[in-house]
Amino acid sequence: MKNRTSLLLLATLLAAPALLASCSDNENEPAPQSPTTSTVTPNGNVSTLKTGTITPQNGTPTTGMLTIVRDANNREFVQLADDFKSDFHTGTVTIYLAKATTNIGVQRRADAGSVKVVGLVNKNGKQVFLIDRGLEAFSTVVFYCETAAINFGAAPLQ
Repeated sequence: MKNRTSLLLLATLLAAPALLASCSDNENEPAPQSPTTSTVTPNGNVSTLKTGTITPQNGTPTTGMLTIVRDANNREFVQLADDFKSDFHTGTVTIYLAKATTNIGVQRRADAGSVKVVGLVNKNGKQVFLIDRGLEAFSTVVFYCETAAINFGAAPLQ
């Protein structure tokens, strides 16, 4: 029995890095839309449409402020503030527009139209992500880890 327990513990320890290697794919979830890192930045004057305060979820330190802005070209962006902070031990976190603060995987399985990928974030601090239209259907920005299948944080929009 002792050898069996030791083998189980060893197998668990060896598997742990693979489980935490990246936040980009989970075989148990339906395939999400392909997120990208935005290289587009706002042009000209920007106007603030909505704001949100990120609340950590599932024991992660994801916090900070964000705004939804519109630029002079009528494009909309999620703009993370200087105080944005998360835990990227898994690589990247996917930013979603959502209809609720609940688990993105659960929302996606119930109704794929209830969530929309914005992009990938892998560092702290100020960043901007282009929204591919349709902001009005969503009330929340959620930070989700695909590998762990958990929300890292959520910000209801005001």
